[in-house]
Amino acid sequence: MILAIDIGGTNFRVAVSTESGQLVKVVRRSTDANQGAPWMIDQLSGLVADLSTHRFRAIGIGFGGPVDYGSQRIINSTHVAGWDDVALGEILSNQAGVPSVIDNDANFGALGEFAYGAGRGSRHMVYYTVSTGIGGGIILDGDVYRGANGNAGELGHVPILKGSPKCACGNVGCLEALCSGPAIGARGSRRLGQPGLSAKDVFDLARNGDTKALSFVTETAEYLGMGIASAINTLAPDRVVVGGGVARAGKVLFDPLRASVRDRVMPVHRKEVRILPAKRGDRAVLLGAVAAACRL
Repeated sequence: MILAIDIGGTNFRVAVSTESGQLVKVVRRSTDANQGAPWMIDQLSGLVADLSTHRFRAIGIGFGGPVDYGSQRIINSTHVAGWDDVALGEILSNQAGVPSVIDNDANFGALGEFAYGAGRGSRHMVYYTVSTGIGGGIILDGDVYRGANGNAGELGHVPILKGSPKCACGNVGCLEALCSGPAIGARGSRRLGQPGLSAKDVFDLARNGDTKALSFVTETAEYLGMGIASAINTLAPDRVVVGGGVARAGKVLFDPLRASVRDRVMPVHRKEVRILPAKRGDRAVLLGAVAAACRL
């Protein structure tokens, strides 16, 4: 058995899983950001002790923030204080007496879809999670590609549009600033003249035939397609998997998205790559943690 952990700024989950990706038990709790990292470490230590009757052989940890994969240390968290240079895997390994592996949650989300979801059977995969922000992960030859400094895969911060809007990263015109859930809601509200719309509201209007909403969703899909086409032309994956809350829009998003990508990729790639919605939803990170721990 494998113990899998997914730590986010809002919630955290601990799961016991078989090596085939069957989640036998999942415990979900709210993250108390005000209590900081020491509180979270105490919570995790208690759950590790409680679940040790399952006799897991390794621990996988997906963390919502930058991780130095080489040294297996958390660099920091933008959501919760106290995570600067923390060797969480080592702490839990010493407690449980089993090996551990830690990586950022986007990489493990990619690995989870690759091993147990929509990427299964592929060899080279690019993963987008389109939600509050846009994260990503790259799988090449069956392994997560991390780049020279361990931070490859920032697919949401590919510049798409010159001049505006400003992105949370400080750049302008990033894919995330155009196509994340909040960005779609804000831009759609302005375009449709209906203040306070969410991304779901915009997609619902388009799905119900609102011509202005359909035009806006097509434009948004074109922007997302620009980012995906750039990744395809650069990496030549055989599969692109799109997850996160925005991906639940379904056909109204994926039809114009696939058309946008088809118009922009080099002809040599058009028959090789499939663009698919993610299958594992909010459990992809847990399953990526399982897949990584199975390799220990």
